Amino acid sequence: MFIPHITNDATGHSALSELELKMQAPGGLPVGDAALPRIQLAQQQVAYWQIGHALPGHFVDFTPVQGPQFVAVFSGQMNVTASNGEERQLVRGDMMMFEDVGGQGHMTRFLGQDACNYLVIGMPNPIK
Repeated sequence: MFIPHITNDATGHSALSELELKMQAPGGLPVGDAALPRIQLAQQQVAYWQIGHALPGHFVDFTPVQGPQFVAVFSGQMNVTASNGEERQLVRGDMMMFEDVGGQGHMTRFLGQDACNYLVIGMPNPIK
């Protein structure tokens, strides 16, 4: 599975890419087996979790994250802009990994008609 991913380079500029999450099948079944009822990411340790709520029009200027964060959007719309100008729109059901620790970071705008409800999971280490 691939999810949007934001990191920063040695000069401190952030850029968007995709992060591949290595999925595994319960019980050792091959992941390519079409009969599998589900696959999942290996269990990950978390530092914290936090629920957020932002109204349309709220804006957070360029800032880096304190540590790796995984974000899942439950409702509304969140637009993330990297310092190189790339943008990613996140809506209900979307997820993103933020690893732009240090440097310029990213900008976040909450758009649309509905409030954005989201889950932030602080990761002590990058996802395996």
